[in-house]
Amino acid sequence: FFFGCVLHMQGDEICTQPSQSSKGNVLLWNGEVFDGLEIPCGVSDTKALLTLLDEANEEGILKILSSVEGPWSFVYYHQKDLKLYFGRDYFGRRSLVWSWDENSLMLASVCSQNATWEEVPGSGIFCLDLNKINMDLKRCVTCNLWTQITNSEVKTCEGFHTEHEIKTSMHLKYNYKCKVSSINEFDYLYTKDIDPLLRLQTACDEKKLWTICNDFICVLKRSVQKRTSAHKSLKAVRKVAVLFSGGIDCTVLALLADLFVPNNEEIDLLNVAFEQKQKTNVKQQKHNANLDNVYEVPDRITGKSSFKELQKLCPNRKWNFVEIDIKLEELQTERSKRISMLTWPKSTVLDDSIACAIWFASRGEGMIKEVKHRSEARVLLCGMGADEQLGGYSRHRGIFEKDGDWNAVREELNMEVERIASRNLGRDDRIISDHGKEARFPYLDEEVVQFLSSLPVHMKTDLRLERGVGEKILLRGAAYQLGLRAAAVAAKRAIQFGSRIAKAESRKEKGSDACGRLGENF
Repeated sequence: FFFGCVLHMQGDEICTQPSQSSKGNVLLWNGEVFDGLEIPCGVSDTKALLTLLDEANEEGILKILSSVEGPWSFVYYHQKDLKLYFGRDYFGRRSLVWSWDENSLMLASVCSQNATWEEVPGSGIFCLDLNKINMDLKRCVTCNLWTQITNSEVKTCEGFHTEHEIKTSMHLKYNYKCKVSSINEFDYLYTKDIDPLLRLQTACDEKKLWTICNDFICVLKRSVQKRTSAHKSLKAVRKVAVLFSGGIDCTVLALLADLFVPNNEEIDLLNVAFEQKQKTNVKQQKHNANLDNVYEVPDRITGKSSFKELQKLCPNRKWNFVEIDIKLEELQTERSKRISMLTWPKSTVLDDSIACAIWFASRGEGMIKEVKHRSEARVLLCGMGADEQLGGYSRHRGIFEKDGDWNAVREELNMEVERIASRNLGRDDRIISDHGKEARFPYLDEEVVQFLSSLPVHMKTDLRLERGVGEKILLRGAAYQLGLRAAAVAAKRAIQFGSRIAKAESRKEKGSDACGRLGENF
């Protein structure tokens, strides 16, 4: 039994889901083909893919799917061979969950809270052989494993037979090579009280980083162009929005989007903040009474600053800085009604915080200069993937500060890339698509990832330098070249802290704890 819903983004006409060919083959496709396959103009991805898959044997099916550049999850039933193929792209950018027992397999994009549901591993492309269905169901499934992009090993998938090894376009199409440069000691490392922008300039000069910054800009431009131009169907609303904290990742994406979004279109900058539970002591109450706005959280402050930079650099663009203020009561209501189900099978305190922040931000309901605004954008540019590849997390700095081991940092970043599929992107896809919108991740474009993977670690991050300069130094240098100043040296701040959702309910919890709030309504 197959069932699907459609978010129409490509093609002149809506292609039904599931889609069935004249040969009886059935395709459920949740994804975008940005590159890698030739899709005729005006034809939907689903229809074009089904036509290609119709003519392919098993090896051809795997080759077609591994060639796709873009986010996807799929289920494909091959009538003649009685085989069911399913899986997610290398980075797990689209949701796919499964539930097993001895006699049945259920596949879905979203699920209710049930201990049997899990996210389908991003280890490769699975195949269920229905000719062997009389034996234990899991024994009928093979996994065709992805070859890892940071080394020559294959991914692993415990509990399943493995068959073919498959390579992505990152191996076959993009072949960036960078000369290994030495890691030098520079005087600026030990000079205190230097302005952050001056320190960034000096570091990029000394490291001879500007040329690589420019190369990175070119690669990232192509990624943003694909993701802002690939939804030109006749009936689709073409507006673009950015999940916008004002940090460097999203501000660079917004600036590059200006190059490709038509001049007459507005770009929404979606900035979310959560009401803080009021303190009870007299001193704090007096302090709160003096605040002009209880929603002036860190991300609101940096968001306004970066918004002004964008206005200055792109004066002909209509930028909408959408202030999305969420009261505690609304947070609890919507978590109960919608968000808890969409977050599952992710279930930690951190999952709850991030899922709630992204759900309200992507809904796009807020204020522009005290006037109500609802974003009509169906494409949301998201900055996920930058920290993992460019050393943006505090754990990366902690590893380096332990014994100054660059190899340990490099290995950690490689591990970050290889485990992205098992992290949070499936959750984020479920959250954002609940609003009839689509998340797009320019930093996880196949060419961008291959380019960054080719660079020595110290060209991507220099953890000898302070926060706001050293981490993600390649991106900071690129931002500086693009004209950004304050955003170029803005320190990393996780969304749960920047939006203040982590403190909204004044709970003392660890991010890794199981979150009881996500299960209160089941």
